[in-house]
Amino acid sequence: MFVSYLILTLLCFQTAVLARPGGESIGCDDYLGSDKVIDKCGICGGDNTACKVVSGVFKHTLTNLGYHKIVEIPEGATKINITEMSKSNNYLALRSRSGRSIINGNWAIDRPGRYEGGGTMFTYKRPNEISSTAGESFLADGPTNEVLDVYMIHQQPNPGIHYEYIIPGDNVISPQLLAHRRPGKMPLFPIIKHILLPNKLTEKFIPLNSV
Repeated sequence: MFVSYLILTLLCFQTAVLARPGGESIGCDDYLGSDKVIDKCGICGGDNTACKVVSGVFKHTLTNLGYHKIVEIPEGATKINITEMSKSNNYLALRSRSGRSIINGNWAIDRPGRYEGGGTMFTYKRPNEISSTAGESFLADGPTNEVLDVYMIHQQPNPGIHYEYIIPGDNVISPQLLAHRRPGKMPLFPIIKHILLPNKLTEKFIPLNSV
C-alpha cells in the first residue's frame, strides 16, 4: 500500500514539474533542465566534430552491362544511405570485401527486406508502384565491422546513385570510386549474355542482352 502511494506521489510530482510554465526538459544525459542533445556523431552533447559525413553522387556513364562498383563503405561506418536518384531498370547490389554476397549477388535479384551484412542490418527498398519515380535504396544504422562494396547492375543509363555515411573523425577515409575499366581488362563479374532479370517498370522479365 505504501509503495503504491509513493509511486503515485512521484508520478504526480513529475507531472507537475513538466506541466508548469517554463518546465525544464530532460537532456540526453538524463539530467532535468539539461539542453544537451545527441549530435550527428551519436555523442550526447557533442559538437559534430568527432565524425565526418562522407557523401557524393556516382554519375559515371557506363557502357558494359553487368556489375559496376559504385563506392566502398569502410569499417566503422554509420548512418549508411545508398539511394538511386530515380527509378530505372538498374539494380543496386552489396557484398562484403571477402566476396560474400549480401544483396542482389550472383545475378539473383532479392526481394525488398532486411539483410544482415558487415555487422549491421540493411533495409533494401525497391518501390513497386508503377506511378512511383523513387529508386532503390540501401539503409543501415551501422556501425559496420568490415569493408563493404556497393555495386550497380547496369542495364540502362545510370540515373545517378547518391551515397552517404558517417565515419569517426580519427579514421577519415575518402570514398574510393572505381575508375573506368580500360579496354581489355577483365570485368569484376562475368558478363552473362542470356539471363533474365525483372523489369521494374513493367514487372515483366527481360533478357539482359535485350536492354
